[in-house]
Amino acid sequence: MGYGFYDITLYRQSENSNNKDFTIRNNLISDLYIDFLNGYKPPGTTRISADIGTEDDVRGYFGSILRVDVYLNEEEYQLSPANKKDQIILETIHRIAILCAEKYEWDKVVFEQAYNKVIESGFIYTKELKKKLSTDKKHKASLLLEKDGSCTTISVNFYNFKGEFLKSVKLLKSFHHEMHYKKALTNYKWFNNLDFGIHLQDQEIIIKASLDKPDSETTINPVRNTLEELEGYLRLITYREFTDRLDFVNWANQ
Repeated sequence: MGYGFYDITLYRQSENSNNKDFTIRNNLISDLYIDFLNGYKPPGTTRISADIGTEDDVRGYFGSILRVDVYLNEEEYQLSPANKKDQIILETIHRIAILCAEKYEWDKVVFEQAYNKVIESGFIYTKELKKKLSTDKKHKASLLLEKDGSCTTISVNFYNFKGEFLKSVKLLKSFHHEMHYKKALTNYKWFNNLDFGIHLQDQEIIIKASLDKPDSETTINPVRNTLEELEGYLRLITYREFTDRLDFVNWANQ
């Protein structure tokens, strides 16, 4: 993630606004927009950090972070319905991306395509990973990611051998940022002809769903790590809401 282009964040300064709701919308729409760039990376750039102000202005680089100012009509945004708010954020992200592309001679076509695909998605983030065939070749399964801007839900989708959908079972509700769940996306498999899921920490944590059970199950088997370490790791990747900063600090220090 650190070597790719992974984020366009709008930083809002208004004191009389619901910044939590704004952040959730920004997270979701930025992720959609970045994903639809299909791996394109502007040279020397890992993210765009945009401070909302009175005008659009590309200020320049701080390391690999491109810092910009961007205009957003706060009154229009606050008075708009939810779908219009999403559109305003997308237009703002896209406008500043195109401005940067023009200044630094990036490929503008990929940004235009990403913008159109976000519109086509209806601002709904779902991504299904590659299907894997069971050993007996009777079923297929894959991981499904769903994001809402505050958290990421990882589920298993089961299919018959023809590829016809059978059912979906939720495995894990994690935090929005990929750093919390990224390892799960590369460590998933069939454990036998019925069970499919993710394995973490040298397979000492397994979260799996079964063709013949309605719910997922988590098993912890300490070998190289202690039970306390494994439970701590599981806690760090499992979503929860925080009441305030102190609540977050106490959670992080457990």
